[in-house]
Amino acid sequence: MASTKVVGNAGEVQVPTASAVHGIKSWTVDQVFETGETTSFDDTGTKAFLPTVSGWSGTFEGYKVGAPLTIGTVTTITLEESQTANQLFSGAVIITGLHVTTAHDGIVTETYDFQGTATLTIPTA
Repeated sequence: MASTKVVGNAGEVQVPTASAVHGIKSWTVDQVFETGETTSFDDTGTKAFLPTVSGWSGTFEGYKVGAPLTIGTVTTITLEESQTANQLFSGAVIITGLHVTTAHDGIVTETYDFQGTATLTIPTA
Protein backbone atom coordinates (compact mmCIF):
# COMPACT_ATOMS: atom_id res chain seq x y z
CA MET A 1 0.00 0.00 0.00
CA ALA A 2 1.39 3.39 -0.97
CA SER A 3 1.76 5.97 1.77
CA THR A 4 0.67 9.58 1.47
CA LYS A 5 3.34 12.14 2.27
CA VAL A 6 2.51 15.43 3.97
CA VAL A 7 3.97 18.61 2.50
CA GLY A 8 5.02 21.07 5.20
CA ASN A 9 4.90 24.24 3.12
CA ALA A 10 1.48 25.12 4.54
CA GLY A 11 2.52 24.70 8.19
CA GLU A 12 1.91 27.40 10.75
CA VAL A 13 2.60 28.44 14.35
CA GLN A 14 -0.18 30.04 16.39
CA VAL A 15 0.40 31.69 19.77
CA PRO A 16 -2.84 33.31 21.01
CA THR A 17 -1.12 35.72 23.43
CA ALA A 18 0.80 37.35 20.57
CA SER A 19 -0.82 39.83 18.25
CA ALA A 20 0.67 37.73 15.45
CA VAL A 21 3.60 35.41 14.81
CA HIS A 22 4.56 36.15 11.22
CA GLY A 23 7.43 35.02 9.03
CA ILE A 24 7.78 31.57 10.60
CA LYS A 25 9.54 29.09 8.32
CA SER A 26 10.02 25.99 10.48
CA TRP A 27 9.25 24.41 13.83
CA THR A 28 10.20 21.32 15.82
CA VAL A 29 8.59 19.51 18.71
CA ASP A 30 10.35 16.88 20.82
CA GLN A 31 8.29 14.52 22.94
CA VAL A 32 10.17 12.30 25.39
CA PHE A 33 9.40 9.71 28.03
CA GLU A 34 11.94 9.34 30.81
CA THR A 35 12.77 6.07 32.50
CA GLY A 36 14.09 5.11 35.90
CA GLU A 37 16.52 2.26 36.30
CA THR A 38 15.18 -0.59 38.46
CA THR A 39 18.01 -3.12 38.03
CA SER A 40 18.36 -5.56 40.89
CA PHE A 41 20.10 -8.91 41.44
CA ASP A 42 16.95 -10.58 40.07
CA ASP A 43 17.70 -9.08 36.64
CA THR A 44 20.83 -11.27 36.31
CA GLY A 45 23.09 -8.66 34.78
CA THR A 46 20.61 -7.05 32.39
CA LYS A 47 19.54 -3.50 33.14
CA ALA A 48 15.82 -3.02 33.83
CA PHE A 49 13.78 0.18 33.51
CA LEU A 50 10.29 1.52 34.17
CA PRO A 51 8.65 4.54 32.53
CA THR A 52 8.48 7.57 34.83
CA VAL A 53 7.45 10.96 33.41
CA SER A 54 6.88 12.39 29.95
CA GLY A 55 7.57 15.85 28.64
CA TRP A 56 7.88 17.92 25.51
CA SER A 57 9.57 21.02 24.20
CA GLY A 58 10.54 22.57 20.90
CA THR A 59 11.52 25.53 18.80
CA PHE A 60 10.18 27.63 15.98
CA GLU A 61 12.05 30.02 13.74
CA GLY A 62 11.39 32.58 11.10
CA TYR A 63 12.07 36.05 9.82
CA LYS A 64 11.75 39.07 12.09
CA VAL A 65 8.40 40.80 11.54
CA GLY A 66 7.53 43.28 14.28
CA ALA A 67 8.35 43.08 17.99
CA PRO A 68 9.52 39.72 19.37
CA LEU A 69 7.49 37.55 21.73
CA THR A 70 8.19 38.11 25.41
CA ILE A 71 10.35 35.49 27.08
CA GLY A 72 8.64 33.92 30.11
CA THR A 73 5.20 34.18 28.51
CA VAL A 74 2.86 31.38 29.61
CA THR A 75 0.51 30.59 26.74
CA THR A 76 -0.74 27.87 24.44
CA ILE A 77 0.79 26.98 21.10
CA THR A 78 -0.54 25.27 18.01
CA LEU A 79 1.97 23.81 15.56
CA GLU A 80 0.28 22.94 12.28
CA GLU A 81 1.91 20.41 9.96
CA SER A 82 -0.35 21.46 7.10
CA GLN A 83 -3.73 23.09 6.55
CA THR A 84 -5.44 19.68 6.89
CA ALA A 85 -7.67 19.41 9.96
CA ASN A 86 -6.16 17.37 12.79
CA GLN A 87 -2.57 17.57 11.47
CA LEU A 88 -1.34 19.63 14.40
CA PHE A 89 0.30 19.52 17.80
CA SER A 90 -0.92 21.78 20.61
CA GLY A 91 -0.59 22.43 24.30
CA ALA A 92 0.34 24.84 27.08
CA VAL A 93 3.88 26.23 27.00
CA ILE A 94 6.31 28.73 28.45
CA ILE A 95 8.37 30.69 25.91
CA THR A 96 11.86 30.05 27.33
CA GLY A 97 14.28 31.49 24.82
CA LEU A 98 14.79 33.98 22.01
CA HIS A 99 17.77 33.76 19.65
CA VAL A 100 18.22 36.54 17.07
CA THR A 101 20.58 36.16 14.12
CA THR A 102 21.70 39.13 12.05
CA ALA A 103 24.31 39.14 9.27
CA HIS A 104 25.52 41.92 7.00
CA ASP A 105 24.41 39.93 3.97
CA GLY A 106 21.33 38.23 5.39
CA ILE A 107 17.84 38.68 6.73
CA VAL A 108 17.22 38.97 10.48
CA THR A 109 15.83 35.72 11.91
CA GLU A 110 14.39 34.86 15.30
CA THR A 111 14.32 31.43 16.90
CA TYR A 112 12.17 30.73 19.95
CA ASP A 113 12.43 27.89 22.46
CA PHE A 114 9.42 26.65 24.38
CA GLN A 115 8.77 24.14 27.16
CA GLY A 116 5.51 22.20 27.39
CA THR A 117 3.76 22.49 30.75
CA ALA A 118 0.86 20.07 30.30
CA THR A 119 -0.23 17.24 28.02
CA LEU A 120 0.78 17.52 24.36
CA THR A 121 -2.12 16.98 21.95
CA ILE A 122 -0.77 15.07 18.95
CA PRO A 123 -2.14 14.75 15.38
CA THR A 124 -4.99 12.37 14.71
CA ALA A 125 -4.55 12.44 10.95
